[in-house]
Amino acid sequence: MNPRWPKTYLLAISLTLLAVLGAENHRREQGFRATVVDSKSLWSVQRARVDDSPDTLAVLGASRMQLGFSERAFDALYPGWNLVNLTVNGHYPIATLQDLAFNSEFRGVVIIALDARALFVELHGMQQPWVDYYHRDFGPGLWLNAQLAATAQSRRVTANPEFSMVRRLTAWLGDSGSPQPTYVVFDKHRWGHADYASIDAEFHRAYRADSMAEFYTTYALPDPDTWLTGTKPLLEAARVIEARGGRVLMVRMPTNGRYWALDEQYFPRRDYWHRLAEQPDVKALHAVEDGPLAAFPLPDGSHLDERDKENFTRILLTRLDDLYGWSGQHAD
Repeated sequence: MNPRWPKTYLLAISLTLLAVLGAENHRREQGFRATVVDSKSLWSVQRARVDDSPDTLAVLGASRMQLGFSERAFDALYPGWNLVNLTVNGHYPIATLQDLAFNSEFRGVVIIALDARALFVELHGMQQPWVDYYHRDFGPGLWLNAQLAATAQSRRVTANPEFSMVRRLTAWLGDSGSPQPTYVVFDKHRWGHADYASIDAEFHRAYRADSMAEFYTTYALPDPDTWLTGTKPLLEAARVIEARGGRVLMVRMPTNGRYWALDEQYFPRRDYWHRLAEQPDVKALHAVEDGPLAAFPLPDGSHLDERDKENFTRILLTRLDDLYGWSGQHAD
């Protein structure tokens, strides 16, 4: 062996490491933060953690719960519990609750974030593709690949596939421009963290309210009786879980400003949420009606900033425990 080869290898490795570190530092200086790329495989990693232990909390919902729930706050309050994140951004969770009820022996606790729109019959299946993927396609190989990718992406900005050489070359050829820093990042357990201080929050607030106004004026909204009939799949799944000894706690996450005004205009609480909460054995909390929870700022009218999620979660969990004694630490 040529005695120069070891030095050549060492030099090549050193230059490669310097290039990787340089690229990482450059992206961080541009404002990028390490973020995990969410996927059905990563959701399935969480779904696989569901067992028949009563000390399991499964969190279901869409973006409000994904951005608003703090794993750190939960672990501090309930050490030893198994926390499972089954939220999906932009997709309502009825199909996932049904999966836990009818395709598992789950007997732990569910916190499921809902609003009136989530209970439209037409939207019950929004998370069904994630459920189907877990039961049909997911296996040990995909589990390992998802875990390795999430670990790398949670530590390095440049582990994001968006910064791969192939992706950058494809973007350059397609003239799609350079990636831009995002105000929301995800950790390896799929929780989101939104830094609203880094963006024009007022623009986002107006945009979200305008989008919701358009939805309400173009979608055929069900009357209260029709809507209540559409809650039956939710209630049936909840009763199955509770018959095994579990708990299903329903939470209407807070909104405010014009966003909340639209919610209340088109789906007034007295005609929709209150009728659900009055059903037998339903355990439900409307955050807008709970002073401490309603007091948190929502920069875009619909989501919590990452700086507030820990305190919000602590209050939410304590409030639910006081009301329903779900952890065994409080009396019913």
